[in-house]
Amino acid sequence: MMQYEWIAQKSNKTARNLVTVLLVGAFALMIIPTAIQTLPFRWVIQLIALCLMTAGIFMTTRYLTKMFIYRIVDDGNGLDLTVTEASSNGKRQITVCRVGLSGIRQQVILSSAEEEKKERALLKQRQIKRFDYRPDLFPAKSLLVIVEEGGEELALFLAYEEQLASWLMPNEGE
Repeated sequence: MMQYEWIAQKSNKTARNLVTVLLVGAFALMIIPTAIQTLPFRWVIQLIALCLMTAGIFMTTRYLTKMFIYRIVDDGNGLDLTVTEASSNGKRQITVCRVGLSGIRQQVILSSAEEEKKERALLKQRQIKRFDYRPDLFPAKSLLVIVEEGGEELALFLAYEEQLASWLMPNEGE
């Protein structure tokens, strides 16, 4: 039985602008060796163009064509957080994360890039696996939830929403 559902909306255009720059740069670098036949080491320029195009395609598929749906569901054994990755038209959906709310150990609200950088360094130092389920490349505000699942600690980066944050507060009794 579903208790809560929220579809995280994309709030900035940074990814779109970056994809545009990457793809325009890739096409420009592909045209240069074609136009200038005497250019030495043409393959280097084409290799750079291929790398730019690959990065642009990755950014497109990760940030422009996907959306994330956060759900709190009761499966009979307790409440679970599920994160579903959906295509932008909503037709293709796959659940990419399912963790029990009883396993939440810590929640941090990240409101700046410096805070996120500091938290990522701590997670790396503690060797905690990190999963990013945010629709934006550089979100203004997001949630970091550290959860224990299957005897292992995991760090989930989620889009911020006040009601979602209240659902994901750590259990004080444990």
